[in-house]
Amino acid sequence: MSTEALSKRQADALRIIRRAIRRDSMPPTRAELGEAMGVSAQTAHFHLVALQRKGYIKMGDGARNIFEVSDKTLPLIGQVAAGMPTLAIEDYIEALPVPSTVEADFALRVSGDSMIDSGVLDGDVVYIQQVTEANAGDMVVALIGEGEQCEATLKYFLPDNGRIILRPANAAFVDIVVNEGDNFALVGKVVGLHRSF
Repeated sequence: MSTEALSKRQADALRIIRRAIRRDSMPPTRAELGEAMGVSAQTAHFHLVALQRKGYIKMGDGARNIFEVSDKTLPLIGQVAAGMPTLAIEDYIEALPVPSTVEADFALRVSGDSMIDSGVLDGDVVYIQQVTEANAGDMVVALIGEGEQCEATLKYFLPDNGRIILRPANAAFVDIVVNEGDNFALVGKVVGLHRSF
C-alpha cells in the first residue's frame, strides 16, 4: 500500500467506506459517499480516484464496486447452499482479497436463493468466522449428516427447546429442524458479504 499521505477529505472518504463495509457488508455508492461527506457524487468520485491512485482502494464497474486494498486474503474454499442443503465441499479455489476490517477465517460462494430476503443472493461470497457456538439469530453455515452424506447449508440459527431450527430468509423455503441426536455441526457464522456487479 502507498505511504503517500491522504488529505483530510480523502481520509474522511476512506473512513466512511470502511464504516459502510462494517455496517452494511458492502461499500457505499458514489451518491451515498457524497451525501455522507456533504459533497456531490462527482466530488466523491474525485476522492475515490485519488484513493485508488494512492493504492488504498480499487474500483471496478458498478455503483458499489469499491474494494479496500489490503495485504489480507481469505481462502475461498467452495460453495454453500442457500436453498436445500448440498454436499459439503472444501476445495481451495483461490485467495480472496478482503478488507482489513473483516474478521473471518475463510469465504464461501453462495448457491441458491433461500436467504434473498436478508440480501444474500446466489453467487455472493460470504465471509465466515469459524465458531463452535452461535447466538440465536446468527446467520450460520451448518453441516447436517455425516460421512459422504454430510451436507452444508446457510441459514439463520434458532435454538428451540433442545432442537435447532435452521431458518431460511425466503418464504418459498421451509425450516430445517435438527433434533437432539441428529448429526449436526456449526462450521461458522457469517461476518461479511462480497458481491460482484
